[in-house]
Amino acid sequence: MANEEYVVDDQKKKIDAWLIVILIFLGWFGIDKFYAAKSFKNGWKLALVKFAYNLIVIGVLWNLFDIVRAIKGTYEIDFRDYFA
Repeated sequence: MANEEYVVDDQKKKIDAWLIVILIFLGWFGIDKFYAAKSFKNGWKLALVKFAYNLIVIGVLWNLFDIVRAIKGTYEIDFRDYFA
């Protein structure tokens, strides 16, 4: 038992504290997509979709899901990547 080896998953992403704060306060408007994409050009479409979904309450679930994934360190910019 003393010679057991434990493998650490190096592919796990780091937890981004700023992303979590942005998700909690501004994620409802899709601002987190701009922060995660690091540019307006790459994030505006997803931010617009997330904001539109918030108008019909589906975006609330999407944002809660994003908050949980950010806390776990597995946040993705595009929601479709979670299921790929």
